[in-house]
Amino acid sequence: MKKNSATLLRMLMLYGGKTSSLLVAFVFLPLYGRVLGEEQFGTIVVIISLQALLVMLDLGMSTLASREAAITTKGSGSLLKMISSAEIILSVFYIGLVFLFFLIKLVFEVSNISWSVIVFSALLFFFLALQNLYYTVLLARQKYILGSTIQIAGVMVRAAITVYVLVFISASVEAFVLTQAVLAFIHFLVSRAFCLGELSSICPTGGAKANVAEILSVAKTGGALVLFSAAGAAVLQLDKPIISALSSTASVAPYYLASLLCMTPISILASPISQYFQPMVIREMTMGQDGSAMRVIRKFVLSTFLIVALPTLVLWLFREQIIGVWLGENPSNVLVSRYLEILLPGVAIGALGFIPYSLLLYARDFRFQATLSATLTVVTLMLTAMAAVNKNIEAICFVYSAYHVLSTLSSWIRAGRLPETKISARNSAITTLKLLLLFSLLFSVVGFMFFER
Repeated sequence: MKKNSATLLRMLMLYGGKTSSLLVAFVFLPLYGRVLGEEQFGTIVVIISLQALLVMLDLGMSTLASREAAITTKGSGSLLKMISSAEIILSVFYIGLVFLFFLIKLVFEVSNISWSVIVFSALLFFFLALQNLYYTVLLARQKYILGSTIQIAGVMVRAAITVYVLVFISASVEAFVLTQAVLAFIHFLVSRAFCLGELSSICPTGGAKANVAEILSVAKTGGALVLFSAAGAAVLQLDKPIISALSSTASVAPYYLASLLCMTPISILASPISQYFQPMVIREMTMGQDGSAMRVIRKFVLSTFLIVALPTLVLWLFREQIIGVWLGENPSNVLVSRYLEILLPGVAIGALGFIPYSLLLYARDFRFQATLSATLTVVTLMLTAMAAVNKNIEAICFVYSAYHVLSTLSSWIRAGRLPETKISARNSAITTLKLLLLFSLLFSVVGFMFFER
């Protein structure tokens, strides 16, 4: 009983940590829109999108560190060297990014964004990328309660103080990014201290700093992941700036709100399950425990499907009512509902992609992941740009729904072809197909009853 209670507590904290950013966005984004006005809110949406993009675009560092943390044994200093290397690599990357932002402003004479917004936005992105690295390592070491507590507290404090500043001090983009950057810096310091403190019990501190050769080795290892993370970040975040640039700033808000709500199956429901099971899958398969690995993978599939399926069905059927409660009376609610109607089924299938992704991560099949992600990203963004020029936001929703489905199917097919993962991939795919058939039947029955009424 105590073991089950502890497992439940860890899962609840993991859910809280992984979903805190999205839940805070649900609560505070409508308030930001009312306080800042349409034009400034559109700028904030672009900044938030770039923030999410650059946290994902961490040059593969969080993926490599997570894998290393999952297999590190007591007495090994490799994990601390990996973290040290990642910190240096990310620092160099963001220094270059600041110069790139400055160059873009000078060359294209961007006058509606101040120098201070550029600097503090870059600092915000940098601190959040590092904080995410430490958070990922803690989760890979199964320190769910500690990591999630730090994450939840940091996200909530940052959101609450930002709202206070916007309402009572200055309702401006400058105030938003400055406040966010300062609080992200504090969150980064706290996360780093606790992460390294926890790792000190298993990793010797002597020689924990990486040398130049080790840093270059980590950068080279993450080379394929750079393309993978860049493509994944671009396809999930650049749609909003593309719509803003090629269609209109006003078109971004309904689409962004629909996308935010639509990411529930992946960000709120499936991602914490993946963070819980992925280190176990990698550890068991690395140890060669085939029977134990298959049991973990089977639990992974069942947990992902059961936790994602029913809430997704409820959200899709009652989307108008849920959106009305969330946004209140708003003329854009009809558009948000329509966009979500198209996006949600594809995103729900995309939530299952965490399963083959874990298998490919174990196999270190980074080149395929990079190639697949880059190809799908280029095609998706090209189709998005074409639809945005024609001001057809619904077409963009269909494009992204198809993207999630194709990404999941392609990853599963690839995992089923690799010698080290083909048995696990095929068994998990068969289990998933059976569950999909049962769910389709349930969806048909419930949908028929709902629409008949």
